[in-house]
Amino acid sequence: MATIKESKKAKIKAFFAKYSRFAKAAAILVLAFFVLGACTIGGFNSPGGAYFAEEGTTVSVYLDYNKNESGSSVALDKVYLNVGAIYEEVGSDVTLTFRHASATLTTLSWSTTGLGSLKLGNLYSQSGGVTNANYNWVKAFDLTESGKTVSTTRRIIQISFPSSMVVNEVVFVDKDGNVIPAYTARAEVEKVFADSSKWTTYRDLFASNDKYEGVSELLDAQNNYRTGSSAYFNFTQDEMYTLMQIDGILIGKHTTGENYLTSTDFGPLAPLLSMVGVAIFGKSLFGLRIMSVLFTAALAGLAYLFGKRLFKSEGFGFLLACLFAGGGLALTVGRLGLAYPFLAFFAVAAYYFMFKFFEDGISEDAPVRSALNILFSGLMFALAVAVDPKAVFALIGLAVLFVIGAVKQSRAHKEEARAIRKEMSDKNFSERSEEVMQANIDECERKERVLAVNYGYKTRIMYAFLLVSFIVATVLFYVLASVPSYYSYVRLYEANPESPTLGIFRLIGNAIKDAFTVSDVTAFSAGNAMSAFGWFIGLKGATLFSASSAQTYMAINAQLNIAMIVTGLVGFIFASVYAVLYCVTGGKSGAYGSEHAGHALRAYAVLALGLLTSLLQYAFAGNVSASQGFLFDFFYIGFIVLTFYISYVHDTSRVSRVFGIRMNTTLKVLAGILAVYAVIFVLSVPMYFGIPISTLAATICFGWTTFLSNGYYRF
Repeated sequence: MATIKESKKAKIKAFFAKYSRFAKAAAILVLAFFVLGACTIGGFNSPGGAYFAEEGTTVSVYLDYNKNESGSSVALDKVYLNVGAIYEEVGSDVTLTFRHASATLTTLSWSTTGLGSLKLGNLYSQSGGVTNANYNWVKAFDLTESGKTVSTTRRIIQISFPSSMVVNEVVFVDKDGNVIPAYTARAEVEKVFADSSKWTTYRDLFASNDKYEGVSELLDAQNNYRTGSSAYFNFTQDEMYTLMQIDGILIGKHTTGENYLTSTDFGPLAPLLSMVGVAIFGKSLFGLRIMSVLFTAALAGLAYLFGKRLFKSEGFGFLLACLFAGGGLALTVGRLGLAYPFLAFFAVAAYYFMFKFFEDGISEDAPVRSALNILFSGLMFALAVAVDPKAVFALIGLAVLFVIGAVKQSRAHKEEARAIRKEMSDKNFSERSEEVMQANIDECERKERVLAVNYGYKTRIMYAFLLVSFIVATVLFYVLASVPSYYSYVRLYEANPESPTLGIFRLIGNAIKDAFTVSDVTAFSAGNAMSAFGWFIGLKGATLFSASSAQTYMAINAQLNIAMIVTGLVGFIFASVYAVLYCVTGGKSGAYGSEHAGHALRAYAVLALGLLTSLLQYAFAGNVSASQGFLFDFFYIGFIVLTFYISYVHDTSRVSRVFGIRMNTTLKVLAGILAVYAVIFVLSVPMYFGIPISTLAATICFGWTTFLSNGYYRF
């Protein structure tokens, strides 16, 4: 037994011994980020299924009041409501009416005043309605607070919906805080009715519910309502658009009148990826956000792998992963139910695999396996485009890397062909026998034919994988991902959705065109809007959620660490100057032609291409904000690492020990800058996680980190 245990321990030890300390640290970082994100994105409480209410629908609900220990009924106290998509203009108000009637008389006795009306703003209100109402729990009525009283004899509630909308749940709570059992189905109401002889009076009232499909979904998650004002309890307005896309897919063939509302800023794959979490965990905060956390954590791991290859150093790869994970946007945009992490992961993965091809080419021994880098790059690009068609700009950088990689392959082939011919010439130079000379020529030609065949085979594989992944897969993935959104496209682009005339490809084309604009309007859109070129200097953070009051600041602001913004800009300028000086001073033979210059310049080229193409995605879209810079900031942060890599490999200063660690001047400066990053990170934690603090504390901690007020990020 002891021998078996020792053998297992040895195997485990051998397994971990294969990985360096930086690889282990990177794995711990990814795991820690995922756990932290998963634990802070909100609860599992889902409002259950959804009822699609057509415009003008009225639904009846029967309340079966619980009895307390004394035997008396406990009256209605609060009503909570969770509505989803409201198919009206963003910012407009919709007024729901709640009436109640007695269920003990032989004739209906409706209250003249009813419970009252509830005015909900669609995402936000421009005229006094409830803001952030979509998909969040709204306390529709608080009878104790308003001084109203509703007798327990009034057991019938009617809710009128003036507009087409998705209604997730309605919950009635008594004065003891207990949920009052409620029913909408005629059969259920008949079972609990106190006096069956009087049922005929109310039968038609509840029978009318039967003509509406899914009315019972209004009451299928009665104990799941949540209260709280922070983003841990509420969806942001940006996330509401994601949920609208999901609802549009789930609604299917239902019509919604003239004001169909959904997100058109992303491609069809974006809601499908978010739906994976929703399918598992329901339409809860955790369910919507978990896939974003997963992809952001995976991107941190990819940052390590990419950085290790770019800088030929595991340490600098780990530094890139750390800066990305703690830079600001990963903890804000990367923890919300938005599509930016999906886009960033696939786009960066496409660059990673194409860079591998750029560096390694296609080997003689395993041409198919080595050419898989092209295939994987193309598949990642195809997925990125399906998430957001604006990712097509990444093709510029990928094409540059591919062309240079292909040229390197061609040059290597020509060099090998010249070597074969030179070998033959050298042999025949001193040879006297014509037969031997001819044999050498024949052998040279044979080798050239073999070389040409092998090169042709590798070239065919290379271009076949390029065609299959970048063209065929891109079209195929986009079309397949669009199928679940077909009815959403019909409602958006058909003049008469009930009698569609446009084909699927025409609909997809319209959706692609709309994806190149930014049209998802929130209460924060105008305040957050700026030029995409402003991401270079971090003009202002983008407020994604706010529940601030006069004394308390509580918001989530998407902003890169201000110190990283500055050092990233300095790093970009420094690396650009380094590249120019390398070229003008003689290249490899010049003053900057060290053994590490090639690695630095290749890293600069990849980061610059990524920076440029990610900037172009939103450069001309208008109405963009810092949150759209999620992918951009990945490459931007890379210039910080590149700057210290260049300095480190050229640093000839004396190495000394600091706390037992061998460090040269570059590493000492790096440690100091990382300490500054860490201090700003700690001060910014409240705005990364939407933690409420006093306005004065917010001003001191992170109010100074934004150069311009956006109207919400202010103190």
